[in-house]
Amino acid sequence: MPYNLCSSCKKLRPLGTTCPCRASRPQQRKHKSKNTRVKGRYDAEWQKVRALAIRLNPFCVKCGATEDLTGDHIRPLARGGTNTLDNVQVLCRSCNSRREQAFRKATRPPT
Repeated sequence: MPYNLCSSCKKLRPLGTTCPCRASRPQQRKHKSKNTRVKGRYDAEWQKVRALAIRLNPFCVKCGATEDLTGDHIRPLARGGTNTLDNVQVLCRSCNSRREQAFRKATRPPT
């Protein structure tokens, strides 16, 4: 019968069985970050442009809020937008979410 070496306790276990040392520990959840770096198109260049836009305009352009600010593409990258300062507006997180929902609703194909 083939065996595997448990990477945690370094004991041999039959292939296809779970080691008791792993079964007793709760499964660790992988942290899903809300950070923009998670998405492939948002690189260090975007981080710099977003930070500069927030520094130059430290309030939401829609509601005037000064907390929880985000950088938002006026023309999305998927629609040919760029990571330049003239294509970035500062929105609070709730206005950004509302704008994204409206955008998705407008681009949804008719049923």
